Amino acid sequence: MKKFLVVLIALLFAGSAFAQDAAPKGPEFKYGVWANAMGLTINNAAKDKYQDASHIRVRPTFTMGVENVSVVTGFEINQFFGKNGTEATYADPDGDQFAVQVKWVFINVKDFIIPGLSAKAGLAPYVYSVGYNNDMPQFNLVYDAGLAKLDLAFVKAEENETVEETSTTKDKDDIAMYSAKLPITAGMVTITPAVLFAKGEKDHSAVDLSTLTTNDEIVNAIGIQGEFTKTMPSIALDVNAGAFTFKADFVYIMGENKSYDVDYKAYAGYLNAGFKASDALSVNIFGLYATGEGDKEDELNSFNAASGDEVEVGPMFIINDGAYITQTGLVGADEFDKSNSGIMSCGLIVNFKADKFSALAQVAYAKTASDELVKDTAIGTEFDLRLSYEVGPKTSFWVEGAYLKAGDYVEAVNDGDCQDPMYYAAGIVTSI
Repeated sequence: MKKFLVVLIALLFAGSAFAQDAAPKGPEFKYGVWANAMGLTINNAAKDKYQDASHIRVRPTFTMGVENVSVVTGFEINQFFGKNGTEATYADPDGDQFAVQVKWVFINVKDFIIPGLSAKAGLAPYVYSVGYNNDMPQFNLVYDAGLAKLDLAFVKAEENETVEETSTTKDKDDIAMYSAKLPITAGMVTITPAVLFAKGEKDHSAVDLSTLTTNDEIVNAIGIQGEFTKTMPSIALDVNAGAFTFKADFVYIMGENKSYDVDYKAYAGYLNAGFKASDALSVNIFGLYATGEGDKEDELNSFNAASGDEVEVGPMFIINDGAYITQTGLVGADEFDKSNSGIMSCGLIVNFKADKFSALAQVAYAKTASDELVKDTAIGTEFDLRLSYEVGPKTSFWVEGAYLKAGDYVEAVNDGDCQDPMYYAAGIVTSI
């Protein structure tokens, strides 16, 4: 009888092992969603110009993976409440309007060919220093060597088909970027040297500057149109020493635009130092500088125009678009950090958290870095406040407001017909 039981147990183990081999583990599926629904009232910089809106933005993300391979797909659904017959992004009472777009879609492979090497291909978030923070089509390789990582990326910022290719004619009208980053970590310090090279090919369209009416239009055209090359070296420093934190980022743009016979010479930098006094209270100070347009006709000095994008750092709600309302694509006033006049600002941030309640208060003074386009440089002093209460897991009810005591620059860009920009908003945000 004992022998029979031993044989039976052995057969059961063998059958279990056989069953596992016969039914391999299937794909893993994960999903998440970020959503923000809110309403707001805005008093814009232009006198007697107001905005009232209610809006929802939902970003569902789906990830399916097998072993070291995963595919990520993210969508973005945008709706303004209320019906508008000419806008597909407005919801009517029947709810049959569509406003869905693909946000991300990419393949990620870990241990690609060799251990420690990861590969990513598709439409995915791309961040480079102060200059770029967008979703871009790319191929990305990252090799993790422990203390250091090598991050290489090829980004196709623009792909056109203005010329039909033949055996003798090639389509050369795209914009491509190549970047290399090397973050090196030693204890509490991470240093990241990097370089980016961008190229607008010889047949890339060039706008006739004589058809443009404003300086901003001309500067922006030189920044992204025609045949150009740009090299953008950068250096970043990140220190995390317990209660003290320090972050710094600097990038320089150099190169030339052959179509307009103009050289690129621009730069931007950002500093943020923080102190965590307790689990409930932290304080940060920050400084931001980005060059504005100069007076040399053969140089482009505006960092905004030279990068072809915008200054992607800075916490202020109005000046830097750092508010919750801008996560839904709404802005409270002129986007001063994107101005070709450049920006210089400094400010103080205070964060407080107690159980489910949190508060953020900040103040900053800002002015333009150049008076070439607008002689008055004072943007003004901004005051921001955000209050938040956790009503569920990773879900908060929030209210926030901002007020900009506008300076002469704001009045000048509004032709003297100006008021202090401000807004207040409330909503629910979740990330689960």
